[in-house]
Amino acid sequence: MSATALSPPPTSMPAAVETYRAFLVARNGRVTGMVPLQAASEDEARLLAYELVEEEDVVELWAGLRSVARFEGSGRRGAPS
Repeated sequence: MSATALSPPPTSMPAAVETYRAFLVARNGRVTGMVPLQAASEDEARLLAYELVEEEDVVELWAGLRSVARFEGSGRRGAPS
C-alpha cells in the first residue's frame, strides 16, 4: 500500500475582484473617456478613481448600473473618507 501525499486545503480564499468603470467627464458634462478599474472593495475602487481626477475634470465611478461616487477637480471636492 503506497501513501499518497495530499496537498493541504487553502488557508484563505483570494479576495473577489470586481470591475468598476471610472468615467472622465469634462466640465461641460461631456464624457471624454472611460477607465476600467479592478478592485477588491468599493473603498479601493473609490481611491483608484479619486487618483484619476484632473484639475478641471470630473470622475464618476460606476459599478454596473449603480453610481458609486463623483469626484471633482479644483480642490478635489468629494474626497473619499
